[in-house]
Amino acid sequence: MDRRLTDTIAAYDEAAGEYQQQWRARRPLAAIRRFADMVGRGGRVIDVACGPALDVRLLRDAGLRVVAGDLSQESMRVGHTLFPKGALACWDYRRLPFADDVFDGVWAPAALQHLPRGHMRRGLAELRRVQRRGPVMLSFREGSGDLEAVDDPPAGTVHATTVTADELKALLLGAGYRQVQVQRRPDLLERPELTWLYGWGRLEA
Repeated sequence: MDRRLTDTIAAYDEAAGEYQQQWRARRPLAAIRRFADMVGRGGRVIDVACGPALDVRLLRDAGLRVVAGDLSQESMRVGHTLFPKGALACWDYRRLPFADDVFDGVWAPAALQHLPRGHMRRGLAELRRVQRRGPVMLSFREGSGDLEAVDDPPAGTVHATTVTADELKALLLGAGYRQVQVQRRPDLLERPELTWLYGWGRLEA
């Protein structure tokens, strides 16, 4: 495993409890509502890099059946304090423990950003493999970096790949998604120097 990824996981492990507290009230609520509407009530979705279960309750309260996981073991431990009976697991989303065509939607904000640029297509292909139908939502910082050091409070320095709107659109189209859209969105911590790109796509059943 790339040292930059192991360092990033260690940073999230160290800050998991504080991360949950700081980000719990700063969630992309409009995106969650849009995603839930696209899936349809009762749909089964996967949150592929959930951290300390930040969006699990919101997705569930929107009427979805949620399976969630993360590579950070401490984030999973903290997540289980909120959802002791929830479907949370420690996994590497590059090799998901599911058969093909299982889910009705893929929720992956700030997930693929932790892969090197050259591995993102392969990473998205794995998410696409387990999806039967419905929407996908990805988000990245806007830019042109390849696993560069960035600040993600309160975890501190982590490594992230940044993309342009055209790159994100091409990534989704190349994976077979249709109705692809890319939105520029402000940072949830209101950092003026940081813009996020939300990428949307859909698979027909």
